[in-house]
Amino acid sequence: MKFNFDAELKGTEGAAFPVYCEVQPPYVGGQKSLIHIAVPAKYIAENPPSNPCVLSGKISASTINMQGVHWLRFPMSSRGTLGLEAVELFHVDKLIVQRPPINARKEICFHLAPISYLRSESNCVHFGDKSGSEGLFVLTLPGLGLTKFVVEWVTIYHRDADIPGATVNAGFSAVLDLPPNGPIDIDQIVLKFGNSLDVLSVLFRQAVSVHGWTYTDGQTVSTWINPLEPNVTPSAREDRGDFVVKPQLFVEYATILAHAYENADEKTRSLVRHISLAVNPHNNLRTTDHFLFMFSAFERVIESAWKRDKAKNSPTVTTHAVIKHLENLKEAVVAEGGDSASEISARLAGLINVVNRPSIQDKFNAFFRLYPTMINYCQDLWPIFGSGTERGLREIRHALAHGSSSFVSLHVVAVAEWHLAILLERVIFVLLGTSLPEGISPGSYLLRIGGKGWYDRDCWEFVRSIPSQPI
Repeated sequence: MKFNFDAELKGTEGAAFPVYCEVQPPYVGGQKSLIHIAVPAKYIAENPPSNPCVLSGKISASTINMQGVHWLRFPMSSRGTLGLEAVELFHVDKLIVQRPPINARKEICFHLAPISYLRSESNCVHFGDKSGSEGLFVLTLPGLGLTKFVVEWVTIYHRDADIPGATVNAGFSAVLDLPPNGPIDIDQIVLKFGNSLDVLSVLFRQAVSVHGWTYTDGQTVSTWINPLEPNVTPSAREDRGDFVVKPQLFVEYATILAHAYENADEKTRSLVRHISLAVNPHNNLRTTDHFLFMFSAFERVIESAWKRDKAKNSPTVTTHAVIKHLENLKEAVVAEGGDSASEISARLAGLINVVNRPSIQDKFNAFFRLYPTMINYCQDLWPIFGSGTERGLREIRHALAHGSSSFVSLHVVAVAEWHLAILLERVIFVLLGTSLPEGISPGSYLLRIGGKGWYDRDCWEFVRSIPSQPI
């Protein structure tokens, strides 16, 4: 439905302008809104409203509001007094449309970004010549209950075109019933659904963006996030493999994973959230940047394990001896005095702290003590630590992060990135105390056929020995 209406545009400083609007909300998730705003010429002033603005208007029984409206060009003059001058927009935080109830059922429908996995699940759906929807699968999500994931489509007829025809706009959504009685906290429901998507993205191998939601509770309210440029996330299925879990077991694993995430403590949820975002980012990243992003999330897990480990290794005899010598030297510098004594003493104190710090190997040992299953889950993948000319994931991280006099081949980085992603997918299941699905289990058929053959040991062992090229 398209809305043409008069509205008020108000800036942060309070200045208000009457405007004329044309708004076409999306038919389905993933589609852009069409939003045009114009100012009547006679109301144009020298001082435009300050960004961000809010807009509110009404047409018949419907109310339209926009939050976080940012304009790029606002008209400050006009050649006449009767026309309209367009406002050039570049961002809108939210578009909210309230209208009479569409149906009697109290439900909320989350409009999702296009997801590669859902697209493959809907391949057999026949859209037909009318608007409609068809269920794909149902999950029982924590705090929400039965949630049906559906493919929906809207058929738009172009009868006035030179060659009449029709366009089918298809998208995906998740629908759940609202409690029939009592107050409803929509913000809390949206938050819970978003939390479930954080971990379900691992099974989709693609971050799932919620583009908006529509709920009916006395009236129908549709909210669209970033309606001018809805975020469409990249899928990793083509490069990493189509399935983390077999399709026939997807519902079972998705339900287990979502509830394990909900029941985990806040620190574990934070770690899982960071890994999920790193493995399946919301934006396209260069291979090198993605590798560093993932390794940073991995380091966060290792650091957390070190802090929680109850069996930390005591400093070695050598470390004790080095610290003792440095402390004696520091005391001698202070006793001797001099203009630079305080500076030298401070630098020696800093060096003592460095020597006393646990090594990265100590921290990884703590991680493997807390999660012993990860020892076996690392054996079939590119090693974390290297030796000699054979790089480990950590050596690649250092070369990319700190720079060097040599260039690490993009082929090397691409294969290492693939192995690091599989490793982190396994870490998520281990952190949540759930069994690995077949798609990422060591030696599985899905791993061998996934990606580009990079799981084969002969392949990655050869690649990790490829020498860097001098810059």
